[in-house]
Amino acid sequence: MSYNTLLYDVSERIATITLNRPEAMNATTDELYQELHDLLEIAATDRDVGCVILTGAGRGFCAGADLKARKDDMTPIQRRARHRWILKDILEPLYRIEKPVIAAVNGAAAGAGFNIALACDFIVASEKASFIQAFARVGLVPDLGGLYLLGRVIGINKAKELCYTARKVSAQEAADMGIVNHVVPHEALLERARAIAASITAGSPTALAMTKTLLNKSSNSTIDQMLEYESYAQTVAYLTPEYEEGVQAFREKRAPDFAAAATRG
Repeated sequence: MSYNTLLYDVSERIATITLNRPEAMNATTDELYQELHDLLEIAATDRDVGCVILTGAGRGFCAGADLKARKDDMTPIQRRARHRWILKDILEPLYRIEKPVIAAVNGAAAGAGFNIALACDFIVASEKASFIQAFARVGLVPDLGGLYLLGRVIGINKAKELCYTARKVSAQEAADMGIVNHVVPHEALLERARAIAASITAGSPTALAMTKTLLNKSSNSTIDQMLEYESYAQTVAYLTPEYEEGVQAFREKRAPDFAAAATRG
């Protein structure tokens, strides 16, 4: 299956989605959003995918919304409906997909591009990457989950500064702030992201899915709620073929094959 704005590849249980509008710094359009929605559904249901890498083609990760493609004739109600579609059908599935997602940020992540990266589980950044909440420069409010995600990553006061000033943050400063997990040489970006993804895909798909879902709930839950969630999740984990494979592999002093065990569930 071919796409106009994205590239999709699956290899060694790692799905790589590449935003592929390099002539526009991978700025988003409705077509790109629809194709991303479709690919997230494919990756979510493909048993041969254990981890997803999201990256950009060319010099940038994503320059945010393509202002050249804006629809000037839309009413406020139509605009709200469109943004709800983007948030519910693209941002939320990206955040909630029950497989780890690594953002491999190869260049500028601006506006919506910054927030798409934040919706991933963590970020590996090229030394050439930069991050900017650019909305204030064009009279807009941060969207694509930025008002929810950024403060949870760096704290509300730092999030306010970045949103109010639209200040560009380098890859290293983003790492110092906790936005980025790893800064790597530009030419080694995908190699490093794939190495991390490979270590993730060696784990139990079911346990990873539950771990991600519960970690996403943790910031809005009480300790009592989280302990209850953990008790249910652990009970389910004990009943999976993956747990049996893990115990057997431990006894036999070998690496477990969780992916094969999961297909027996």
